[in-house]
Amino acid sequence: MTFTDNVMTWLESFGRSTRIAFAVLVVVFVMVVAEMVVSMSHERLIQHERADVVEQLATVRARLEGEINSTLHLSRGMISYVATHPDLTWSDFEPMAAEIVAVGRHIRNIGLAPDNVIRFIYPLAGNERALGMDYTQNKDQWPVVQRAIELGSTIVAGPVKLVQGGEGLIARTPIYIQNRNNYTQAKPRYWGLASIVIDTPSLFRTTEINSGVPGLNFAIRGADSMGLEGDVIVGDEALFTSLDAVTQIVSLPNGAWQMAAIPADGWGKSESPHMLVRAVGWTIALIFGVLVYWLLSLERRNRDLALHDPLTKLPNRRLMYDRLYQLAALSDRSNFGFTLLYVDLNNFKPVNDEFGHNTGDKVLIEIGERLMASTRKSDTVARVGGDEFVVLLPGVTDQKILNGVLEKLHNGIGRPMKFGDIELSVHASIGYARFPEDADDVERLVNMADMNMYEDKSSRIAQLRVIPDGD
Repeated sequence: MTFTDNVMTWLESFGRSTRIAFAVLVVVFVMVVAEMVVSMSHERLIQHERADVVEQLATVRARLEGEINSTLHLSRGMISYVATHPDLTWSDFEPMAAEIVAVGRHIRNIGLAPDNVIRFIYPLAGNERALGMDYTQNKDQWPVVQRAIELGSTIVAGPVKLVQGGEGLIARTPIYIQNRNNYTQAKPRYWGLASIVIDTPSLFRTTEINSGVPGLNFAIRGADSMGLEGDVIVGDEALFTSLDAVTQIVSLPNGAWQMAAIPADGWGKSESPHMLVRAVGWTIALIFGVLVYWLLSLERRNRDLALHDPLTKLPNRRLMYDRLYQLAALSDRSNFGFTLLYVDLNNFKPVNDEFGHNTGDKVLIEIGERLMASTRKSDTVARVGGDEFVVLLPGVTDQKILNGVLEKLHNGIGRPMKFGDIELSVHASIGYARFPEDADDVERLVNMADMNMYEDKSSRIAQLRVIPDGD
C-alpha cells in the first residue's frame, strides 16, 4: 500500500465533517505560508525603495548645499574688506561686487546697508528701487535681519518677493568693525549688513529641483532657514505630515531646510510579481512554495559563485568591474572621485614551486585577509587573477592620503607568514590610477593602474639588482 493510500485510509476513518475540517486546515496553513512569503517580499521591496529615495534625496541635498555654500563663500572677501575699511566709497565697492557677480552663477545682486539702510547695490541697473530701503521699517524683512544681528552671523532668508522684482534667497551677514583707536575694545561695533541675493529659479534649475525629482512626490520647507518651523518652499505641505515620507535636512548657515519625499505611486506599488506569487501560491500551495524556495536558493548560490573568487571568497573580476562602473557613474553625478589600486605579488611562482600549491593557496587567502584588514569597510578588495588583486578606494584621491594607504598595504603584505613549519615573506608591486584625475574612463583607468604596477615592479627589481661599489 502506498503512502497516499495510507493517508486516504486514515482520512476515511473520520467522518465527512472531519475530513472537510482537515482539508480547510491544510488550505489555511498553505495560505498563511504564501502570505508570509508575500509579506516578506513586500517589506524587502519597500526597504529597497526607501534606500533609493534616501539616495536621491542625498544627491539633491549635496547639490543644494554645494551651490549655496559656494555662492556665499564668494562674498567673504568683501565682508572682510568692509570690516577693515568702514568708510568705503562706491569706487571701492563696485569692482569687488562686479567680480563676485561675474563669478557667481546664481547671484542677482550684492548690497551693503550701513546702519541697516541699503546704500550700495550692484548691479545698480534694475535695482534702483532697493536703494535707500531701511530694513528697520520693512516689517517683512526686519525679523530675519534682526535675527542675523543677534546671532552675529549669516542668515539665509527666503525665498522672498524682491523689491526689484522676482524671487530670491537673501543671505544677510552682519558686519562688525573694531575701534581703530582701541583694538583691545571688548566688543566690536556693529557697522551694518551685507546682503547677497541668490536667484531662486536659477538655483533650483541648476540643482534640478524645478523639474521635480523623477518618480517622487517631493517638497522642501524651512523658509527663512527655519527648518521644521518654516513655510513650504517647494511641493505639497502634506508630505511633511505623512509618516511614510523620507526626510532629510539641508544645512544652511545658522539654519536649515527640510526635504520630504515618497514614491509618486506610493510604497510597494511595483509588486505585481508578488501578487502573482500569491495567486499561484493559493492555487498550487505548498508544492509551488517549495519549488520557489529551491529555485531562489539555487539562484543565490549560483550568483555567489559567479561574483566571488572560490578560493579567497573575495569579489572576482566581474563584481569588481560592476562596482567600478557604479563608482564612475556616481563620480559623474556628484564629483565623488576614487582610486583603483592594482596589486601584484612579486616572485609568487617560487612559493608554489618550493612549498606546493596548497601553501600557495594559503598565501593568497592570507594576502586577501591582510588587504581587507588594511582597508575600510567601504572599500572593495577583489582577486582578479592568479596572484593579482584590485583595491577600490571610494572618495580617496588626495595624494597624501593615498601615500599613507600604499604604505599601509605594503607593510601589511610584507609581514612574515607562518604555516606550520613554513615561514615566508611575500612582497607586492602596486600601481594606482585616480578617477577622474588620471583617467575619466573605466578601461583606461584599469590599464593605467596596471601599467603603473608594472613600472613599480620594474623599479623594485632594478633596486634589487643594484650592487654596491667596492674598493
